[in-house]
Amino acid sequence: MKRLAPALVAGALIVLWGFLSSRLPAPPVRADIMLSSALVLSLVAVLVWGLLPLHTLGRRLPLLTAAALPLAILFVWLGWVPLANVAKVVAAAALGMWIAEELEKLSWIVVVAVISAVVDVVSVAAGPTKAILGQGPVVVGYFTVAVTWAGYSYSEAYTGLGISDVIFLALYLGAARRFGLRVGWSAVAMVVSFLATIAAAMWWTALPALPLLSVAFLAVNGDLLWRKLRRDGAAAGAA
Repeated sequence: MKRLAPALVAGALIVLWGFLSSRLPAPPVRADIMLSSALVLSLVAVLVWGLLPLHTLGRRLPLLTAAALPLAILFVWLGWVPLANVAKVVAAAALGMWIAEELEKLSWIVVVAVISAVVDVVSVAAGPTKAILGQGPVVVGYFTVAVTWAGYSYSEAYTGLGISDVIFLALYLGAARRFGLRVGWSAVAMVVSFLATIAAAMWWTALPALPLLSVAFLAVNGDLLWRKLRRDGAAAGAA
């Protein structure tokens, strides 16, 4: 439990922010969006990072997803959005960490990063994500972590972080831990990538988060990936 303390604290702060943020004074809208998103997304990253010790569960990790997902659905139905947010992050994080544990080679994470970015662009432009967004806030609520803004309730305004984005955040952090990459800097870079996507979306429209998320992960670990992949290639050639 001591190793999970950061995750427990981050989860509690996410819930606290969710219940209290509407009572805070609201700054100008764009500043509100960015400041609120920076706070909540940083807490989400800490929550996911704090759950990394659970990698020891191995192939039992999906059981955590199976336990957290019904709670997330129930909390959304009851309107307990802050609790639903934490349950969604836990469910997504467990799934992402499990996928990371199943990766046999470091090169696979590079392939996953490239393919996921392309698929996410297509999904938002003309695929399932666009269809879900078209169904409105009720449907979106089951598939997103709702980042509320200071001075607003969830029914008035929020920024949505896709569950799939949290899965990939956990996948990349899990892979960084497993293959000896930069876990902490990966988390920081990916939070910054989320904020960059949100900032761009304020001037454009709903944008896919995975392209910048993948770029951030690959960029902050680029030198290590290059050296490790070259070493693995040389070892395979010698064998």
